[in-house]
Amino acid sequence: MQQLFQHEIFALIDINNCYVSCERVFNPKLNGKPVVVLSNNDGCVVSRSNEAKALNISMAVPWYEIEQDALKAGVQVYSSNYELYGDMSRRFFNMLKSHFNEHDLEPYSIDECFIRLTSYTDTLDIEEYCRILVKKIDQYLGLPCCIGIGFSKTQAKLANHFAKKHTGFNQVCNLTNLDLCIFENLLLSTHVSEVWGIGRKISKQLKPYAIENCYDLTFANEHHLSRQFSVLLGRTIRELKGQSCIALDDPSIPSKRILSSRSFASPLSEKEILKQALVFHLNRAHKRLHLQQQLCACVHVSLYEKIRQPPYKKSVSHAIGLEYATDDLLTLTRIAMHQIDVLFKKNMHYVKIAIMFSALHPKQQHIDDLWQPIKHIQQRTNLMKTLNDAEKRFGIDCIQVGYHSNKKNWQMKQQYRSPRYTTRYNEILCIDDSHMAVTQKQ
Repeated sequence: MQQLFQHEIFALIDINNCYVSCERVFNPKLNGKPVVVLSNNDGCVVSRSNEAKALNISMAVPWYEIEQDALKAGVQVYSSNYELYGDMSRRFFNMLKSHFNEHDLEPYSIDECFIRLTSYTDTLDIEEYCRILVKKIDQYLGLPCCIGIGFSKTQAKLANHFAKKHTGFNQVCNLTNLDLCIFENLLLSTHVSEVWGIGRKISKQLKPYAIENCYDLTFANEHHLSRQFSVLLGRTIRELKGQSCIALDDPSIPSKRILSSRSFASPLSEKEILKQALVFHLNRAHKRLHLQQQLCACVHVSLYEKIRQPPYKKSVSHAIGLEYATDDLLTLTRIAMHQIDVLFKKNMHYVKIAIMFSALHPKQQHIDDLWQPIKHIQQRTNLMKTLNDAEKRFGIDCIQVGYHSNKKNWQMKQQYRSPRYTTRYNEILCIDDSHMAVTQKQ
């Protein structure tokens, strides 16, 4: 079966229990203990250690439902520390770039990355090379990883699942040279919901077709299922057979839109506080716009009103197209502030805010026309350069554009957040004298 399609070889590498693993890097006392990390506003469980999984703590379960039982069982709980996780993710991807050509990498999430290995097979033992990489990431970053290798991205994703579930693979599962009988047994013993793109909902719909495990889906009639479901399911079946149908995206292609949003810890009803929150998220979106070297021609602002019926919030949005595309933070801030004035209603409580930049295009390809205020644009470009230089030298909070941001009024609930060890000087990990004395004795 696999010998027909050997044109491409892919790998998927990801960090095991990413958020929990990042917490354990700076707090080794958590090793071997059940640990969970919660979502925004300490709502749901979004990351679990293996010990927490053994206690039958499900993913996405609301924390308030299990809090008492979990704490009695000794579960260690942490709020999402996105600044720490983002910095560890950056280091993780930098290590990948030092081992592979950047054009062969496709980041899939904060802790996952697809790798095209086709060009490396002639000069490297790819399985051994991947094992060395896993050891280096563990040694240099303290993050445990698993790698799955296959003839398609779906196979690589499934192989990664095998590497996590079966310790015999020693963190790397290579389906391209795996014994076919072993591969068949793995497919038979793996529920179809584990296949990339299937999930629980579609797996229930496949039951009437006698498809319950990965083996059933691999040898199902793809043409019939494509008509009954979608062409995506047919493509998944071909991918399972080893035919690469999902191309590796070009990581150099910039985003088509940039979004920054977050729910509030408690509903807000004051316009000035909403504007403070908007400035914070606008600055985050603008930093991504600057890093991607893009210009924005349309700004969307959304407010989410609290309502009594499910889903307990209703969005109201407003978009403004700009006269010319720009990355001028002052202009973007002014436009966004005006949209808050348009959307805001008195005596209304808001639970979330979002800002999105769209109609983006690369700055290098932009050509000014005769109707644009060229002199003004150049002045603002120089001002933005000065602002960026100041932030690099004195920190990101040295100069505030717009409202002074008092996060206590609107920031999300993070009751259990750990220190931001790698990005905040005043939260850097310290070793006290007593610990040093113990270390010296040893």
